[in-house]
Amino acid sequence: MPSFALACLLLCPLLLPAHAQDPQEVAPRAYRRGFENERVRVTRVHYEPREKIASHDHPAGPTIYVYLSDSGPVRFVHTGDEAFTLVRPPVRAGGFRLSRGVAGETHSVESLTDLPTDFLRVELKGLNLERRYFRGRFPPEPRASRRGSRRVRYDDALIRVTSLTCAARRRCEGLGSPDTASLLVALSPARLRQADAGAEVRLALGETMWTEAGAGPAFENAAARPAEFLRIDLKAAAGR
Repeated sequence: MPSFALACLLLCPLLLPAHAQDPQEVAPRAYRRGFENERVRVTRVHYEPREKIASHDHPAGPTIYVYLSDSGPVRFVHTGDEAFTLVRPPVRAGGFRLSRGVAGETHSVESLTDLPTDFLRVELKGLNLERRYFRGRFPPEPRASRRGSRRVRYDDALIRVTSLTCAARRRCEGLGSPDTASLLVALSPARLRQADAGAEVRLALGETMWTEAGAGPAFENAAARPAEFLRIDLKAAAGR
C-alpha cells in the first residue's frame, strides 16, 4: 500500500467531526429521559456534590430549566461552535430559567457546591422564538402566595409560563389550558383526584403531565397540603 494511503487511513479519522455524545450515554445516572413528544423533550438532571461530568452534547434550541432543589453554583465549559465558560449561580427550588439555546451545545460540567443539584431540561422543539426576549431567571413564588394562586410569569406570541398552586382539599383551577397544549410540571408531590370520575393521579416532584388544548380533566387536590406546579403553554405548532 502506498505510504500516503496508509497515512490517510491513520490520520483521516482524526480529521472527521467527533460523533455526538449523548448525555445519557456519557452520564446515565445524571441524565434521565422523561416525557417526550413532537413538541417537547424533558430530561431529569441530577448532579452529585462536586461531581464532574465529561463533555457531551445537547440539542440546539430554546430550553426551560426548572429547578427542583436549592443548590449552589455549577460550572459549564462549552466547547462547541460557541466556546465559553458559564458558572450558573445558586438556585432555589421552584424557580426557572429561559434559555435561547446555542448552536451545537457541547459542554462538560463541574458541580462547585456541597449540595446535590436537581432540575429539568424542557427542550422546546421546532419553535422560532425571538432570542432577544426568550431569556431570564425567574425566582420561585413567595410562600405567602402559595395557598391558592395562579400567576403568569412569562408570556410571548409562542410560549406562556404560569405558576400555579392548588390549595389543600380544594378544586384545582388552571392545570390545563383551554386554548393551547400544555406541559404541567409538579414542583411538589401532588395527589390529584378527577372531580367527576374520582380517579386519582399522583405526581412526584419533577414529574410532568401533558394535555392538549381544552383536554385536561377537572381535578381537585386530594392531599392535606398545597400542590405547586409550573404550566408551560405552547401556543403555536412546531415550525412557527
